[in-house]
Amino acid sequence: MGEYKYFYVDRTDHRSIFSSAMWKVGSIVCLGTSVNSSSGLWMTANISFEDATEEDIPMFLRDENVRKCTREYFNKHYNKNFEALQKLRFHDGEYYVEHSSSGRFLTFHAFFRQPSRHYAIELEQNVDYAEIRIFTENTIVYRRGVANRSRDLSEGIFSQVFKLVLEFFYDGSAMPANQAKLWETLDALGGSAAPDEPVLINDEYYYLRARELMLKRKEEIKLRLLELDDIPSKRRELRAEMKGIDYCVSILDKNH
Repeated sequence: MGEYKYFYVDRTDHRSIFSSAMWKVGSIVCLGTSVNSSSGLWMTANISFEDATEEDIPMFLRDENVRKCTREYFNKHYNKNFEALQKLRFHDGEYYVEHSSSGRFLTFHAFFRQPSRHYAIELEQNVDYAEIRIFTENTIVYRRGVANRSRDLSEGIFSQVFKLVLEFFYDGSAMPANQAKLWETLDALGGSAAPDEPVLINDEYYYLRARELMLKRKEEIKLRLLELDDIPSKRRELRAEMKGIDYCVSILDKNH
C-alpha cells in the first residue's frame, strides 16, 4: 500500500460540519476526521479497489487550503473523535434507513429533539472505490425530508449499525478486507425489521483485533528501544510495558 501521508485542511462546507479536517492518505485507504467538534464530529474512510497514483498532494485536496502534518497529530484527532463517538447514547429518538434508487448509497439516520442532534452513517459502493462516513450535527433541520423518503428503523438496529461502523473505523489496516462484509451486513440490517441474531463482521474479530494491536504496540516499543537513546527510567518503563503486553496476549490466547 505504500507509505501514508498526513494533511491538515482548512475547509467549511454549507453545513459547517466539515471545517478544519485531518487526512491520512495512502494508495488504498484514505481516512479523514474533523478537528473542531463544537458543530459536530465526523470520520470518513475511502477504500480504493486499485492502487492510486503516488502524488505529493492527492487530487481531492488540490483546491483546499492544505498543509502537511505528522502522523502523531492526525492520530491525536482521530482517536479523540473515535472516543467521543463511542460515548454517544441513543434514547427516545427517531431512526430511519434510506436506500438510493441506484443501489449505491445506504444511509442510516437518528434524530433527537432535546437537545437537537442528528447522527448519520453513509455508505457508498462504486465500481472503483467504497466510502463509509459517520457524522453528527447539532440540528434536526433535515428530519422531515429524511422521514418522508426513508423507512423507519428501531433504536436497537440503529445502535447495532453504529457499533459495527465504529468497529470498522477502529482498525484501518483491516478496512479493505472488511468493507464488502460491512456493506452486506448493514444492508441486511436496514432491510429487515430485526435480525435473527447479533451480527459480527466475523467471529474472530474482537480476539484478533485486540491481539494484533497489542503485538503491533510491542513491535513499536522494540524499534524505539533499538533506535532511540531514551533515559534509563523511560527504557525501564517501555520494557515493563512489553512484559505487560506479553501477559495480556497470553491471557487472550488461553481464554480464546
